[in-house]
Amino acid sequence: MKTSGRMIRVCGCMLIGFGFIFACGYDDTLREYLDAHFWLPFSKRVQHFEKRNVRRISVPFAGMVRAADDSPLARLRAAYQEISQPVSTPFDPAKLQGALAAARADPLLASREREEVDLIDAKIDMRSGQAEEPDLLRRSEKKLEEFLRTARTPEFQSEARGWLAHIHFLLGEQTEAGKIYLDELNRNGSNLSRETVLNSLKMTYGYDGGPELLAHLEDYFDTPEHAAFAIQLATNPHWDRYNRQYGRPGTSTDNALQSYARIRSLLEKHSDLLKSQAGANALALLGMRTALRMGDPTAAQKIGEMVPAGAAIREEPDFNWMLASAHFLSRDYAGAEAPLLSVFHSSRSSDSQKAAAAYGLCGVYEKAKNTVEQIRFALWLRKGRSGNPWDLSYASGIEDQSVYFAASGWDLDLLLDAEASIEELMAFLDKYSDVPDVRIVRYSLAVRLTRENRYDEAAQIYESIHAIVRAPRTRQLAALYQEANRTDFSSQKLLEAKYKLAEFLSANPNRIYFNDALWYGLQRNALIASSDSRLTLEERQLLMNSERKLKDDQEERWRAYLILRDVVQGAGKTNLGRKAAQLALRCLRGISDRFDRQDEIRRADIELSSWLRQ
Repeated sequence: MKTSGRMIRVCGCMLIGFGFIFACGYDDTLREYLDAHFWLPFSKRVQHFEKRNVRRISVPFAGMVRAADDSPLARLRAAYQEISQPVSTPFDPAKLQGALAAARADPLLASREREEVDLIDAKIDMRSGQAEEPDLLRRSEKKLEEFLRTARTPEFQSEARGWLAHIHFLLGEQTEAGKIYLDELNRNGSNLSRETVLNSLKMTYGYDGGPELLAHLEDYFDTPEHAAFAIQLATNPHWDRYNRQYGRPGTSTDNALQSYARIRSLLEKHSDLLKSQAGANALALLGMRTALRMGDPTAAQKIGEMVPAGAAIREEPDFNWMLASAHFLSRDYAGAEAPLLSVFHSSRSSDSQKAAAAYGLCGVYEKAKNTVEQIRFALWLRKGRSGNPWDLSYASGIEDQSVYFAASGWDLDLLLDAEASIEELMAFLDKYSDVPDVRIVRYSLAVRLTRENRYDEAAQIYESIHAIVRAPRTRQLAALYQEANRTDFSSQKLLEAKYKLAEFLSANPNRIYFNDALWYGLQRNALIASSDSRLTLEERQLLMNSERKLKDDQEERWRAYLILRDVVQGAGKTNLGRKAAQLALRCLRGISDRFDRQDEIRRADIELSSWLRQ
């Protein structure tokens, strides 16, 4: 009964664990720079359209000043404040109209106070109305528009614009609301707080403005700022990876292409709107953005090349990212390097933009076979993940960032453990001996040297980085290997030495040739070269070979088996031969399934078992 209860608890824990895994999903992607989606323009949020150093004011809104007197205006303010609270009891329209009439009739009101009364009048209708019965909202809209034509008090004008935008929002009029909010975001002297305007824009447009923005795109070509805002939101990329992978409905490519073609035609039609230098810069950015979203990197590259060499726009991260994307997607990988380096080193780049540039450079250097620099930027990305992670985008369907790359770190892991040669790892350490997190490269080099039976060199590296467990183990292995390869031993003594070497290897699975600093039990999910359709035939074959070699080289039990097989053949039907055969069988049966040589293992098992029975 105890055993049964224990099994139930174990099964329950396993089910919980599997539930957690399937609920969260593990990020097992690799080489995202080979995906065209990675090279789409940066996504834009409403805060990206805010200008610097906008001067705002903070003055109480109309009707919100608390007065100690009993004047008609004070009574109107008190009555309005009752209905302006977030939760209020139904108000008496007659009482409010009476207070309003009394305030208007006061001959002592100054012009500013009369404007306050007019604005309160419009706000009362707005607070009384609702989208389902819009009459009062429309009446308030007309009052606010009339107020804005006649009012002279800046703070009241600003407030009136905010309420007018709010009415348009309530009525579902995105274009009218959005343009007012956008203007108020960058208006000096605005009495609307930055947070209020940004939140209003987010509520109005969401991530990309939706179908209403696309339907009313031309309405935004009244000012350069409105046009740039509308087009950049409308061209925000959508991350559709999992939808495509699992056959779910995703973004319609045909509809998207039609939308981008329309944007391009609007840019051409209204090019006169962007004739100034700043406008020309904006036009170039919008043209490149639209071309990339249409899947036309050549057009984006041509637009970028037309920008004069000394133009200020060439310092912008957006411009350099799109120029690099155009080169990479056109297979001009070398041409993508300089603009990506500009993004990476620019003080104007955000942390996530620098990370995108670093990851893009990993792709450029992979294509250019510049492994040293590829390791450099992959290592920089690893340091960022372990320290202060960037605002990455995960393949969850959340459209919050255009740039996506795997947070697993397997790109670097494969590079260090299989794809880079020992000579390239050494060249990296010669050039970048003091970069952050370089210890992982030294550790990986030591592991790679052990796989080549260069144990003394590996031990020296382990000792230099204070790998206090691996260093003495590698020294012990070096001595055993030396004994097993002596030329002055008799045949029998040499076989015994080889047996001791194999015995040591079999007793240390995952402790010698396996890189425990890189992999945490999920390595097989990273070995996907054979199924990665983004690779060229040459790249796929090269990576498949490196993955096969990694599996062979890192499996201690397989190596032990190969040595023991030689001992069995050399010792024959002796105690040493039988002992070697029995240990070889235990090694074969303990090899991890990630090794992927099941048929060979099965045949070897049958052969040894038969030999022992005979």
